[in-house]
Amino acid sequence: MRFLLSFLFSINAGAATLVTETVGQVAEHVVTSREVQISMVIENLLFPPKASLKGLYEVRPGQAEFRNAVTSILLEAVVALEAENFNVGTITEDELAASLTKVEKAVSGKAYWGDLEVSPAELKKFTARKLAAKSFMKFKTNSMSGIITDQEAQAYYEKNRVKFGSLPFASFKDNIKAFLAQQQLEERLRAWFEVIKRKYKVRNFISG
Repeated sequence: MRFLLSFLFSINAGAATLVTETVGQVAEHVVTSREVQISMVIENLLFPPKASLKGLYEVRPGQAEFRNAVTSILLEAVVALEAENFNVGTITEDELAASLTKVEKAVSGKAYWGDLEVSPAELKKFTARKLAAKSFMKFKTNSMSGIITDQEAQAYYEKNRVKFGSLPFASFKDNIKAFLAQQQLEERLRAWFEVIKRKYKVRNFISG
């Protein structure tokens, strides 16, 4: 049965009230919209999708981007749990400290971050979880990467000749093999995600 809890946090006297709601669950951990907002700021400071991205990534409940953010953080949480379960994807204290320093410097004095009232313990917890999940994903990606044979690439070329015009297979072999390897990896990762989502009883309360 789907449920949705709302909690109210008073920011400052006379200031607006931050409303955060339960948006998902991973095992016994309840994920709130506030946690998603915090984690997405950390994500985009430590792992910006674009080198030109400046400032904090501000995403709020109700925005179109928020649904994808929830999915991303639920996946991060379950991957971190699996990493802990297998004792893989550990991070060093120096790596964590450097990441915390980078985030703290970037968020200092920013109103959006101030409104979230992030405690040092929360910042450390969410940053460590993110780093562990990223490390484990790198490990899983490497372990799931396969080798596409020339025969497999040739078969794809023959099946899709119309895409390649009159140029010979040799002209496309390397690109086809890279494409098929990436496709294979994505399929394996999707299957693995489904397995661990069931294992840890992941629930997304805003997935529609």
